[in-house]
Amino acid sequence: MAPPPMMTNGVNGTTLGMPRRKRMIMHMTFYWGKDALILFKGWPGTNNIGMYALALIFVFFMALLVEWLADAMSRMKSDGAASGLAQTMLYGLRVGIGNMVMLALMSFNVGVFLVAVLGHTLGFFFFRVIIRSREERDVISNSC
Repeated sequence: MAPPPMMTNGVNGTTLGMPRRKRMIMHMTFYWGKDALILFKGWPGTNNIGMYALALIFVFFMALLVEWLADAMSRMKSDGAASGLAQTMLYGLRVGIGNMVMLALMSFNVGVFLVAVLGHTLGFFFFRVIIRSREERDVISNSC
């Protein structure tokens, strides 16, 4: 059964007896602006620069955490069922958080894109370059 036709009042196409809801626009191209819908309905909200900044910080740390988990997994030795289970759990956590970052990027907000790339980049640099080179240097100095 089809729903009944909507009656309009002729002014801006509004329907009679139906309250107008403010709709969030979903962009399909990159855009600048703080009015974005990131991960959860109503978050960070509109006209709230503080919540937008908090959302950017959250995405940044999720991307950083993905890189830390990748580094932690590469350091683990797989020598039994317990360590294999731990690696599997870390892998699932890393994939879950990585997909959350990807879903945040689907807001097509340039700010979200930039902090996600920055989080991954700084995470890689810190965990894979700085810390590993320091550890390799310590191993070499301890063996001499």
